Amino acid sequence: MRTYDSFFEDIEQRRAELAQRKSDQMARLKSQSDQSVSDAAQRVASNKKRIAANQDEADKKKQELINKRKEAEAAREAEKEKKEDEKRLKDEIRQDLAKEREDRRKAIETKRMEKERAQAEE
Repeated sequence: MRTYDSFFEDIEQRRAELAQRKSDQMARLKSQSDQSVSDAAQRVASNKKRIAANQDEADKKKQELINKRKEAEAAREAEKEKKEDEKRLKDEIRQDLAKEREDRRKAIETKRMEKERAQAEE
């Protein structure tokens, strides 16, 4: 039969073991918590690096597209100017030809008038 003293000793021993288990469990939880925090910090840092690298790549691609658009616009403008120059030259040539035709017509008309005057004088 157990005595009260041994019963109380068992209770005290169990309380001590419980306190020890509780402190061990708290230490283990704290360790796990610290580990998860450091893991999360590492993941955040690696994600930031990856995001920065992706952003740099996206910025480069965007700049390349902007440059291509500018080059295409410059090429279109150059082509437009070339066509306008050609049109201007063609217009000048047409005007010159029209002036020459008009001059020839006037010369022919003048000769005709002179002939008519000469015939009228006879």
